Amino acid sequence: MPRARVSWRRGIARAGSIALAGYALASQPLAAQPYPNRAIHIVVAAEPGGQSDLMARAIATSFTRTLGQPVVIENRTGSGGTIGAHNVAQARADGHTLLIGGINNMVLATLLRSDLPYAPADLLPLGGMIRVPYGIAVTSRIPVKDLAEFAAYARAHPGEVSFASGGTGSSSQLAIELLKSRLALDMFHVPYRGILAAMPDLVSGRVDMLATDLALLLPLEKAGSIHLLAVGGARRASAAPQIPTVAEQGLPGYAVEPWYGLFAPVRIPKEIADTLSRALAEALRSDEVRKVVLAQGYEPMPLSGEALRALAAEETKKYAAIVEAAGLRNSQ
Repeated sequence: MPRARVSWRRGIARAGSIALAGYALASQPLAAQPYPNRAIHIVVAAEPGGQSDLMARAIATSFTRTLGQPVVIENRTGSGGTIGAHNVAQARADGHTLLIGGINNMVLATLLRSDLPYAPADLLPLGGMIRVPYGIAVTSRIPVKDLAEFAAYARAHPGEVSFASGGTGSSSQLAIELLKSRLALDMFHVPYRGILAAMPDLVSGRVDMLATDLALLLPLEKAGSIHLLAVGGARRASAAPQIPTVAEQGLPGYAVEPWYGLFAPVRIPKEIADTLSRALAEALRSDEVRKVVLAQGYEPMPLSGEALRALAAEETKKYAAIVEAAGLRNSQ
């Protein structure tokens, strides 16, 4: 065979080998490619300045330092946080789109809506972040100083005592619905468009009771505008250790406390999920994040992904009973 023809055939074979090698590299699964290889987007289902938004921005700097890529915060509000959760559930499961999820869109939405476009199982828990201590307060116009005195007052005025909330089906409503049920009280609900809209009416006495972030209530208590009767969590809050829990005042097992964690699309490769879980744990240990947590009156909740999954399942069971008793199923 002439030498020119042999060289031509060898060239074709070599080109084919190079093409096949390039195809094989391009066909590698996402898990085999370096991670992260571009900006990480954290979706927050709240307005800037909200609980989950503050935490997302607090961990962003730590994530950038640990993972070597910029972090972009995306605020996708609406529909009780379900729009943001749905967006992340549908995103590529490559670790570049994450969700700060919480009790509203990972627990309550599944109990209150029959048309929810995603299921909690569509999102993988990567780790817990914070608990938000709740306070239960009454207007200063009601002369009571603890839950026992309030219960006596409400029983003496059946059907006349009101409680406000940040909206129907919100955790602020369910906190009082559970209290009302446990104490067998006849009270009526006044929903507002967000908790901040309700607070002036609590101060003025247009509504009688409210449960919300303890950090929002403490300045009003200090000013004498309200009476803080209890904290809603399973333990006393570090921001106000002098205020007893509901459980300590005769209602064992009562615990209502919003929480937030980090989630990813469920099909994310395990090695990427593990990388993100480690980055989150490192962020929560950092001084910069702990400063934000404590300044806002939050409590650190450094749970593993599995522990967060168990918490969500436990909370779903608990709130299902509250929602059923209050007749709120499919209320949103």
